[in-house]
Amino acid sequence: MTEQEQRYAYKFIAQMLAERVVEKLLERQKQALVVYTGSNMGIEPGLACLRTLRQKEGFTYRVLLTRSAAGLLDVSAIRSALEPEEFWVETPGYSPEVLTARYDTILVPALTVNTAAHVAACMADTPAAAVILDGLMRGKNVVAAVDGCCPDNPQRLQRGFHMTEALKQKLRENKEALKGYGAWLTTSDKLGETALKAIASFSKPVASNTNAFDANAAGATGSNKGKTESLKHPETGAAGFKQRSQAQGEGVYHAKLEGRVFSGMHIKSYPDHATIYVPKRTIVTQLVSDEARRRDIRIEFEP
Repeated sequence: MTEQEQRYAYKFIAQMLAERVVEKLLERQKQALVVYTGSNMGIEPGLACLRTLRQKEGFTYRVLLTRSAAGLLDVSAIRSALEPEEFWVETPGYSPEVLTARYDTILVPALTVNTAAHVAACMADTPAAAVILDGLMRGKNVVAAVDGCCPDNPQRLQRGFHMTEALKQKLRENKEALKGYGAWLTTSDKLGETALKAIASFSKPVASNTNAFDANAAGATGSNKGKTESLKHPETGAAGFKQRSQAQGEGVYHAKLEGRVFSGMHIKSYPDHATIYVPKRTIVTQLVSDEARRRDIRIEFEP
């Protein structure tokens, strides 16, 4: 075997080993802890997303419902859709610290104003808030649908909520705080998609979080001014991608991969402070995420 053939063989073996390690890590990430708080806004789309993750992506669930969620939601429908291995109401079978140490993915299909406020204020005074906050502190993948806690959700107006701008701003600040803590914020109909992006990162998200229901960022113009905004995600899609690329200028790179793994071998070829776009569903290893943070490199998914 020539030296060139040996190098190729080593490279191939290393790639295969990396992919196997990643597969094992993905299996662990798909063992999710689901936390339901007492909101029914967007409950059906979120439940459908979780069912799809179980049936098509191999997710398994342990479920915690707050007492208010158990009284408000269809518990039998949740059990049927998720087929949870364990199911708790209000008091989980383990402490929040034990739960979040055991599960790397925490999904919150219906985040309420109350729980969002508690977590934003770093108050772990309820089981649900304690689990979510401890998960964020440990750098877990916390994915929350904000339909129930966002003041710009059109359903609020339909349900008779007429909040002052000051109150709306306070609720938006709670959302921003959660995003700043590392939570992936999304809408219930995008819960599954966002969960897959989160677990693919193997750490706190290196891509920009979705600004769900963000009326300020939506950029209402013309006849839309003053009207309630529909659900928009201004940082996603082709237009948003183009704007970011133009803003970054020379430091923008588009990775071309032979497989699905963006590994340490790949990131070494890029300069510090770069922005690297990788194909959708690319697996970014933990070592690469750590290296990217150390070198101030942004890794984002292409639209």
